[in-house]
Amino acid sequence: MATIALAQGRKKNHAEATPTKGNQLGLVLAGVFLVAVLFGLQVFLASSYFQIKEIRWSGLKQIDSKELNQQFQFVLGQNLVHLSIADIHTSLISNRWVKEAVVRKVFPSRVDVTLTERIPAAVEIDPLSNRMVLRDSEGVVLEEGEEANLPRMIYYNPNTYTKAMELAPLLSKRKDALIDLSHPKEVSVRLKKGVLHLGDQDFKERWERFTKMEDDLARRNIAPWEADLRFPSQVVVKTKTASIEPE
Repeated sequence: MATIALAQGRKKNHAEATPTKGNQLGLVLAGVFLVAVLFGLQVFLASSYFQIKEIRWSGLKQIDSKELNQQFQFVLGQNLVHLSIADIHTSLISNRWVKEAVVRKVFPSRVDVTLTERIPAAVEIDPLSNRMVLRDSEGVVLEEGEEANLPRMIYYNPNTYTKAMELAPLLSKRKDALIDLSHPKEVSVRLKKGVLHLGDQDFKERWERFTKMEDDLARRNIAPWEADLRFPSQVVVKTKTASIEPE
């Protein structure tokens, strides 16, 4: 009797595990419904509702928004869902005036772009051709031209350019100052009547030390001269005929 009962139990479990025609039909209908939903979603996302109608720019100072609108005119009318932000970002960064760019999709139909521009920090002058270019604080060439309020320099050298940027604010009122970067490690300044050798550090202290004795050089009518400020607490001035070491 026990054997018969076990066999009956197995038959019952087997019957429960076998899907009925009703269950099969439900699964089919569920699959059809899911496919229809996905298809409808794709159609909706590809519709004109997500067509890009505007690019909104912010952070512009040097760059003309009209030029950007013309450059990225092709974006308008594209589908916002499928738009490649990476491609737009790459195009923006290729502009030498753009330091950073943040591109965002604003649904349903707008692209927001926030730019951080490079700011001119110095004018580099070619001693041979007198060609002038603007560089930013990192040394990136922005365009040809000059700005009156920026420090001027010759013989650009990336190794000493950062040092020159530390020195530049001290020379803001000296229109006759020309920063010389020809030495790979040290900075010099050419003035109307002579040359300053400032080394690679303590620019503020060394510049102030020179200005305290500049009037004395003028009164003594010493020119042209070379003033070496790389020694502690003194300025060594050399001329064609003598060397002077003011205290």
